[in-house]
Amino acid sequence: MGRRIVYRIEDRSSNRFTDEEWDEVERLQHWYNSEFSWSTGRLALKRYVVFPNTEDSGNIEIPVWDMIAKRHRLLLADGLTEREIVSLMERDKLIIVKWGGYYDNCLASGFTRVANNEWNAYLVCDFLLKASTLIPNASISLADEGKFIKTGLLDFRNATAALPGDVYCSVNQAEELCRARRIFSVVDPEKYKRHPSFGNIIPEFSKLKASERKEVVRNWNWLGYEGNFEVDGDDKKGFDLNAKVRSFELGAGRSRKGPE
Repeated sequence: MGRRIVYRIEDRSSNRFTDEEWDEVERLQHWYNSEFSWSTGRLALKRYVVFPNTEDSGNIEIPVWDMIAKRHRLLLADGLTEREIVSLMERDKLIIVKWGGYYDNCLASGFTRVANNEWNAYLVCDFLLKASTLIPNASISLADEGKFIKTGLLDFRNATAALPGDVYCSVNQAEELCRARRIFSVVDPEKYKRHPSFGNIIPEFSKLKASERKEVVRNWNWLGYEGNFEVDGDDKKGFDLNAKVRSFELGAGRSRKGPE
């Protein structure tokens, strides 16, 4: 599958935010998803993931999704917030909720599949950098399976980037990138104006000649893991996210999770 950028707000005492702050994060996320083109996946930072409880409603004639939709409309009309609605429907066994999003031990989490679209990788990190200023008392941990984040991992907290020194990036390399303010690759968005949508199926592959098959599979970088830059991990011109970061700091050596 195509490369992802994974993001988490871990469930620990140093991370906290209010429902009102989170509403602002969701508004910002909606704007990014609506305003820009995404060739593979969109932003999906979530406080919870919802599934229909088909086991406890299997003997009811009304389809479970219809029951959920009707209950949601009624509760919304009563003035309840989305989080309150989800809690009530979970209590009533209409839905199963995974609190914290896609990943365990989180207050919120998610991922965006970007494959080899480095402009989309830029947009993901740009959104998360801005989101960190809306929830200044929480750290957002990022892990890039590709090369846009040159250290592989980092934390955003109120527009400051904390860098690890671990298996993903040596301490010396992190110090040098921090000193030079080159943690993120410079990206030329013009290269991605008509970027094709990601797909992992090659149409009529079996009908291709042997030489054509070899040519198609030779370039695995359509998955995005090796980066798509021009010179030393950067494009020659373009947008530089490093300039938007308030400061870069070396982390305290805490072991950090990479993508899962």
